[in-house]
Amino acid sequence: MKILKALVIFLGVVLVGGFALLIYGFATRIPHAHPESARSKQPAGAFGTVAVPVPQGETVMGMVASGGRVVLRLGGTGGDRLVVLDPSSGRVVGQFVLTPEKTR
Repeated sequence: MKILKALVIFLGVVLVGGFALLIYGFATRIPHAHPESARSKQPAGAFGTVAVPVPQGETVMGMVASGGRVVLRLGGTGGDRLVVLDPSSGRVVGQFVLTPEKTR
């Protein structure tokens, strides 16, 4: 009986501790209304310098900005492709490889 009581107490402590960690995790991921320490000195909408990887032998053939994304058209030795960028984070969101349609 003492083992069962100790097990129930132990599992209760684990459960409360798990909920506390879960709440702490959610609280640290929620953006604050005015995080003064995280605020940069750049004007609103500025994102700084972003390095975009362009493979050797390819050049930027065109660029379009729309809907919070930037689409680059790259052409060169590897064929044509469209690279979709997120300018706020500077990461490549996806790519479209342009291939010729096969005729029947």
